[in-house]
Amino acid sequence: MLVEIITLLLGIIAVLILADVAVRNCIRLAAHFGLSGTFIGLTVLSIGTSIPEIMTAVLGSINILKNPGTMNSLSGLIIGTNVGSDIFQQSFVLGLVGLVGTIAVFRKNLLSEVGALIAGASLMWIMCLGGFINRWEAGIMLLAYAGYMIYIEKTQIHKDKLVREKLSRGRIAFEISSVLLAFIVMGFASNKVVQSAEFLVSQLSISASLFGVLMLGVAAALPELSTALIAAHKHKKDISTGVLIGSNVTNPLLGLGLGALISGYAVPNVVIFYDLPVKIGMALLIFYFLYRNEKLNKWEALILIKLFIVYLAVRGYFFPIDF
Repeated sequence: MLVEIITLLLGIIAVLILADVAVRNCIRLAAHFGLSGTFIGLTVLSIGTSIPEIMTAVLGSINILKNPGTMNSLSGLIIGTNVGSDIFQQSFVLGLVGLVGTIAVFRKNLLSEVGALIAGASLMWIMCLGGFINRWEAGIMLLAYAGYMIYIEKTQIHKDKLVREKLSRGRIAFEISSVLLAFIVMGFASNKVVQSAEFLVSQLSISASLFGVLMLGVAAALPELSTALIAAHKHKKDISTGVLIGSNVTNPLLGLGLGALISGYAVPNVVIFYDLPVKIGMALLIFYFLYRNEKLNKWEALILIKLFIVYLAVRGYFFPIDF
């Protein structure tokens, strides 16, 4: 078991480092093409920082196809990781960034940004209500994400452009190659993480989704945490807000959508009746906070952090099993 724990930790560290490399290179490429900070946060960075969740879903789904007997355990692990990461970001990470920096959204943009967060979580919940996400439902989630991307491209791409950083052709080729190589190695590391996590769940008296929420979900959200904090420190509030909102749309629609398109997922009852209602409720609370003042104040940030602690305590005590 010690070997599996070490493999799990090393795999998570590798994924986080590689995700950071991919994100930084994507930022340089986006700046070269003169894209806006909000657009980068909602698209490039949200996808880049969601790589751990996406890789976990895709590689886990491939393992389900290879061994259908792992459907329940791997589904719980994948969905728990996805939802746990989102709730951690919407509460703890958003609150922490709100304490050290600024989380702000103009009231006129609330529906298009935070509204998308609520809509994405609600669509995922609807797809989960039957207890199984099939390939048709996965297709709907992916189409919804494509529509979201088209909308963002039309409304945000050239607003408040970043300072352009002109790169040579050789540098552009290097940045793109680095991103692709990071993705390839990340796929290998993510596969090791999934295999180690599956083994540990089988050996420990803990449900797969709870392990995903507590361990993998929090770990998978670290790229968003580091990116948002760095952006807040550099007073790039449009990027820090955009990456957190965008990632929470990307995770359920693109991440789970891709995975479910491969194998489908059995959805644990606790996800349907506790995790997703909490996720939607948290998104509505964020909407309310930002609607009042167009930014998150320190007390509201503290409330979000405390709510995450309460969520974890209730999750671990009252919902120890998946099915």
